[in-house]
Amino acid sequence: MSQAKEKQDNSMSSNKKIGIFGGSFDPVHSGHIKMLLQLQKLHDFDEIVFIPTYSVNSSKKIVATPEQRIKMLEISLKNYNFKIDLREIKRKGISYTVDTLISFREESPDSNLVLILGSDTFLNLPKWKNHDQILKLCSIIILKRNGHTFDDLISKSPKFLSTKLTKDATIFDRGIYGNILYDDSTEIEVSSSSIREILKNGQSIDGLIDRGLQQWLSLNKIY
Repeated sequence: MSQAKEKQDNSMSSNKKIGIFGGSFDPVHSGHIKMLLQLQKLHDFDEIVFIPTYSVNSSKKIVATPEQRIKMLEISLKNYNFKIDLREIKRKGISYTVDTLISFREESPDSNLVLILGSDTFLNLPKWKNHDQILKLCSIIILKRNGHTFDDLISKSPKFLSTKLTKDATIFDRGIYGNILYDDSTEIEVSSSSIREILKNGQSIDGLIDRGLQQWLSLNKIY
């Protein structure tokens, strides 16, 4: 390969649009996958990356081991054009979003990073470590959870966030970082905790998780 060709290929790869979607995925469910497929189509992502966390910095409890949660992601995502990134699992301990974003930015300084959050998680963003740095590293897409409206987010967010909120995708897609889009076209109505409870009670979870994962869980009895 010529130097000119190699330089061109490197430039193309460095300008990728990357969606970053983190969580415990305990287990990953159809709501996650449905929403990410929609975003992939609407916003022309080159990659959407699932990042399972090693542990959580909250009162939330993780039931499955990191290895089990990785396996569940591999089963559920095998037929989709998504990636699984294990940097937080390998880091161990509590991972902070700002540190994960910095590591992505160091690897691909010219990429367009988009952090994907549920609206309930977004409302906690002002409590995060170095939250003021996050919008200097990425843009944010907010997915509707718990019935939150756009006006809810405006009224409940501090000014440094509320002034950047928009529902206009054309405005959002103009920048490579610092914009916040609220996508309320559909709502994530299922949660990992509710799926664990359904499984615990021996009830049907048809349609709530990947069929292959459903079979795997029936054999492994994690929940």
